[in-house]
Amino acid sequence: MATPDTQTFTGRSRRRTTRRSVRVVDKVARALITVGGIGTILAISTVGVFLVWVVVPLFLPAKLDRGREIPRAGPPARPLHVAVDETQTLGYALGDDGTLSVFSLADGKQLRSEPLVVSGALTAAAFTARGDDAVFGFADGSVRLGHIRFTMGFPPADSLPPAVRALAAGATAPLGAGLAVRAQQGQLRVHGVEAQLDAPLAEPGGSPVRLLDASWRSSGPVVCALSADGTLRLHSLRQRKNLLTGQVTWTARSSTTPLPPHADGRAPSFLLLSAQGDQVFVAWEDGQLLRLRSDGATLRPVEQADLVAAPGDRLTALAFLLGRTTLVAGDSRGSVCAWFVAPSPHAGGADGQGLVLAHDLGLGQGAVTALASSSRTRLVAAGHAGGELRLLHVTSGRQLASVRRPQLGAIAAVALAPKDDGLLAWGAAAAGLWRVDPRHPEAGLAGLFRPVWYEGYPEPLHVWQSSGGSDDAEPKLGVMPLVFGTLKATLYSMLLGVPIALLAAVFTSEFLSPRARARVKPAIELMASLPSVVLGFLAALVIAPFVRTVLPSVLAALATVPLAFLAGAYLWQLLPQGTSLRLLRGRFACICAMLPVGIAGAALLGPPVERAFFAGDIMRWLDGQVGGAAGGWTLLTLPISALAAALLGDRTIGPWLRRMGPRWSRQRWAAADALRFALGVLLTLAMALGISGALAALGLDPRGAYLGTYVQSNSLIVGFVMGFAIIPIIYTIAEDALAAVPEHLRSASLGAGATPWQTAHRIVIPTAMSGIFSAVMVGLGRAVGETMIVLMAAGNTPIMDWNVFNGFRTLSANIAVEMPEAVRGSTHFRTLFLAALTLFAMTFLLNTAAEIVRQRYRKRAFEL
Repeated sequence: MATPDTQTFTGRSRRRTTRRSVRVVDKVARALITVGGIGTILAISTVGVFLVWVVVPLFLPAKLDRGREIPRAGPPARPLHVAVDETQTLGYALGDDGTLSVFSLADGKQLRSEPLVVSGALTAAAFTARGDDAVFGFADGSVRLGHIRFTMGFPPADSLPPAVRALAAGATAPLGAGLAVRAQQGQLRVHGVEAQLDAPLAEPGGSPVRLLDASWRSSGPVVCALSADGTLRLHSLRQRKNLLTGQVTWTARSSTTPLPPHADGRAPSFLLLSAQGDQVFVAWEDGQLLRLRSDGATLRPVEQADLVAAPGDRLTALAFLLGRTTLVAGDSRGSVCAWFVAPSPHAGGADGQGLVLAHDLGLGQGAVTALASSSRTRLVAAGHAGGELRLLHVTSGRQLASVRRPQLGAIAAVALAPKDDGLLAWGAAAAGLWRVDPRHPEAGLAGLFRPVWYEGYPEPLHVWQSSGGSDDAEPKLGVMPLVFGTLKATLYSMLLGVPIALLAAVFTSEFLSPRARARVKPAIELMASLPSVVLGFLAALVIAPFVRTVLPSVLAALATVPLAFLAGAYLWQLLPQGTSLRLLRGRFACICAMLPVGIAGAALLGPPVERAFFAGDIMRWLDGQVGGAAGGWTLLTLPISALAAALLGDRTIGPWLRRMGPRWSRQRWAAADALRFALGVLLTLAMALGISGALAALGLDPRGAYLGTYVQSNSLIVGFVMGFAIIPIIYTIAEDALAAVPEHLRSASLGAGATPWQTAHRIVIPTAMSGIFSAVMVGLGRAVGETMIVLMAAGNTPIMDWNVFNGFRTLSANIAVEMPEAVRGSTHFRTLFLAALTLFAMTFLLNTAAEIVRQRYRKRAFEL
């Protein structure tokens, strides 16, 4: 922009214009800043949108298609077992007369129908969760193992009939006792069913087998059979393999126990065997259940329970969930409930455990006539007498989908496809097949953020355990322990880092000489260059083992180090004025010398403190083995007592000292102030001891809540190391904010007679409060998002425990640990993204609140 000619003091005039290059650079800079700002906003928004996009499927409902009816051309009306293959091409039904029927799921055409055994009437059968292995009981008292398995082969095309070779993509054709299918990719495959019976476990000649069940352990199967004469037989088989010849031999051990008779003499309707074969559940139609435990030789009753809600209800279906730990029971009202054995103070069992009703899965239309559990998840399909079919998820206690088909009649049997993507219902009149997409039933707001009652737990809890020792393990995806761990890590690190950083910033800005400040500030800022992984490494391998050996001295240092600095300040005031002025340059060195004094005091006081407050052994005291509660309460109430003593001294002795100050000499006033400090220390100790004694007398003990068993990688270590990590950030921003306060405000305060501390406390700090608050919030964001320190030094245990001597797991550390192992698109994978979204939301909310508060402080600062 051009301006008119102006006359300068030299008498020469010149035309002032902005060069074109400057204008171009200005526009380019403005454009770059605009693009950069908009790009930053878009980048952050894109990250948020992507996280939401990955997480949303967790909360979508399950999908069940319209289904199709499959005509029945011969299979039994009430089968003992039905199954579907993983491609939903073939199915089979085992009738109560021992007939095995194989049929096509496309048109219901029967491909094969033959008796499973040539001689002997089949009276009972039980299958594994995956449906391959089975055990069969017969009217002659014999029990035999066997299997009924789906097979799939890819024979050469030239070995097939021309009609089969000419099949179009997606078409099927019978081939012998199986079904030929032309896949969409053009490949021909042949589906079939293979059935085989092994040698009998119990020889013929005994009482007919009425009920039986089996579990397959790694060492071999365990079979329990109930005969018509009321005898329970437990057969335990072990497999031995000759390492030289490869020959496999079986050894069997059997035991016999008479079943205690029912009150009204009725025969039981259900028998189930636990996964390890050590517990047997026998149930009657009236809902009474008897739990028996095996000691290796006999079965002894340990508990009786009632599985129905009302006296008039009948138990109509009972099945195990995957893992054979949870019982799923259906009754004549249409209710489905999940029970499992758990430790409980009110346990009804003689073994200290009892059956608990963990999940009520709601009511259906008509009595429950069939139950089937998934072979891979906690899904259960329930069929009802009214033709209703419900898909339930036990862990979350939710009904995922339901469909009602009265034309099928009462549902006699149900089966879930091996991949949980299909559902077969066997009705009295016809069969039906539905395509299923359960999506992510373990998730949902309740399952992720509320307590859930998991198998074997005494009560609903927040638990994160995404993997287990076997495929049968129940996934536990509670996010709250991770949120709690993040907040716990942030709290302890901020408690240590914020006071030190802010006090250091105030001292550097207001009391340190410019020459010393020029050296101290860069040295503290240099601390921020230390990588987090290095700090975590030092914390885990150096600091944590060292603190464990000198824990009493470390706890004493929390009091002696601040006390040493305060005592040094009061001693400095006692120096004559001339001496203090001459030593002014060495004041900072004297202050630094108080640190080793405080550490030395802690080292000397550690053993006496351990003997006086922690019965001479703090580790055993923390475990609750020795000592009373007073020592722990003294440790916890000491900071509160110090604050109360300081406020009390400021309200009582402070006004009197200020009135007498003008009459006294500097030495006398300093001595009185030092005496007030000493009295405050004594009052703090007296208050802490008094409060701790009162709390202990009331029977309250901090162990188990705020204190507890010492774990080497714990919150105290993380708080110290992560506090060290956030100190440089908070210090730098806060010190810059304090240094930016106009100098004329300090001069006016000092000129009015205020001391440097009064000037800093009442003028400088309020003026710089917006910057100080921003510094604290930046440090908070650094602590919330920290990964490597908490990953290496916090023990990485996802527990909800305020114990300062225990560990935790944060959201960021959990993502770093488990994301490489998560299967893409799985519930676990999406839950980790939910953890990232939760962390993103926490940071966003904290920063938003911080900005609102900062703007308020800034407005107040402008009004000064």
